Amino acid sequence: MASTTCPNCQTVVAAGSTACPSCGNSLFGAAPPPTSGPAHAASSQPKPQIKFDLASLGRVDRLVGGGTLVLFISLFLTWFSYAGFGISGLTAHGYLYIVLIVAIGILGLISAEALGVWKLPASAAISRDQILLIATVINLVLVLIAFLLKPGGYGFHGVGWSYGAFVGLIAAVVAAFPLGWPIIQARRGK
Repeated sequence: MASTTCPNCQTVVAAGSTACPSCGNSLFGAAPPPTSGPAHAASSQPKPQIKFDLASLGRVDRLVGGGTLVLFISLFLTWFSYAGFGISGLTAHGYLYIVLIVAIGILGLISAEALGVWKLPASAAISRDQILLIATVINLVLVLIAFLLKPGGYGFHGVGWSYGAFVGLIAAVVAAFPLGWPIIQARRGK
């Protein structure tokens, strides 16, 4: 009994079938695939599946990534209020765009590793955890400065904090804490 191969997923299908049982592709008018040559060798190899594997992330990565994601979102929230008007962190302090860019980098690094599409080479001069620690500390320092230095100047007396500033500060601490605390503990022990 003759069989054919589905041109879409390469599943062997019984002769006379109208659709592939695996992918549902219509088999009408499908020419038999070539059985040799470089085109067949490339098409017969399975395509890699990209899947976000949250289980591959450790507890520290989840805390750093979660804190950084919340910090990223908080930059667009209301950080300060003045006379009933809300001012976002990015509007109040332009240097918080640095926090935005660094947060994107942190989330990109963690996501690329969770997707399995990229890993920092073992021969890198600086380790992955050191990169994340430096990035989260930069974010924490800039957010703390932005939190303490409320926008002011002529006509802006009575500026108060709003919920976004508190969310951003807490998120920056949460992102930096899991990487920084072991170093602090190690220094105390010496």
